[in-house]
Amino acid sequence: MFDISNAHDFYAMLVQDFDEFFEDQQSSRRAIHCAITAYHLHEWVWGDWLGSDYLTWKALNIRDKESFVAWVDRACPWFTFIQALANGSKHFIRNQGFDTQKIQGYGAGPYGVGPYGSGYLLLDFGEEAAELRYVPALDLLEVVVRFWRDFLTRYRPGADLPVSKNHID
Repeated sequence: MFDISNAHDFYAMLVQDFDEFFEDQQSSRRAIHCAITAYHLHEWVWGDWLGSDYLTWKALNIRDKESFVAWVDRACPWFTFIQALANGSKHFIRNQGFDTQKIQGYGAGPYGVGPYGSGYLLLDFGEEAAELRYVPALDLLEVVVRFWRDFLTRYRPGADLPVSKNHID
């Protein structure tokens, strides 16, 4: 697609989406775009090289694309929520089993305000989630971007991966 022709190019787009969302953490548009890119990267990985890389299949203990997605879900438990955000935004599914909120103003939300007094986006998994009830969208997205970085570094070494200017390693 245009100049995005492989999984590493698509990952580079994900890093750029993440960095842009990091700079504007109250932007629903940027968060949704980042979630869509993070979710669909599995298809680019599969289509670009993993679909015929049987050595990696053996390392991951997978047998097809469906088992690869199941592996991703196990290796990165937050990926299922990225999938819910991506598919919910694409197919107009409002109820994902968790609430999404835009927090603005002092005293709003469980964490007050975001960086420099700005708002932020939040996922609320309900009281039954206890201490994991509230997850800022930035944290969720960063975990998944890091997962893909680590996955590509381990299973597709040698590629010159872009580095997020906002990762805290």
